Amino acid sequence: MLDHHRPSPQTRPVLPEEGGEVHPRCLEMAEAMRELFAVGGGVRFADLIRAGFTSAEIVEFKEDAGKLATELSTRHVSIRPDLMADIIEKARQAMPNRLPLPRDTTETQALIIAWGKYCAARSALLMDPWPSQRERCLAILSAYLDRLPIFPTARKAVLAAIDEALPKVVSQ
Repeated sequence: MLDHHRPSPQTRPVLPEEGGEVHPRCLEMAEAMRELFAVGGGVRFADLIRAGFTSAEIVEFKEDAGKLATELSTRHVSIRPDLMADIIEKARQAMPNRLPLPRDTTETQALIIAWGKYCAARSALLMDPWPSQRERCLAILSAYLDRLPIFPTARKAVLAAIDEALPKVVSQ
């Protein structure tokens, strides 16, 4: 007589439910896929067999492991907010596409226009230096800094640093 018995709950493998944790073999396959892709530029069925996965595991987990490998390989980059030294350096360089954005500041059309005005005034000062142009440049920078969420002391420090960096103009 054949002994048909059901595996007890202790011996039955516990597989994660849909939407829950990822199966450990799927994680292992994802890591193997990342390594194989880094070494050879691609992942074939035979490569996964040589890595120690069975055909059944490959059929079951290949799609999910591939998605997981891609997700794990993707680097999430976020731009850090500008510190005071960054704000001063960007104001010294005055490049229209590199506006200073401290923490809690989003790039808006109004900020881009205000920064563009400063960059234009700074360029005009370098092209044709005269005292009123220098004052105009500092006033426009001050108006831009007023739109940023920075403390008044930081604003004054930026203006003082730029005042020192701007070309000195002597009226004749």
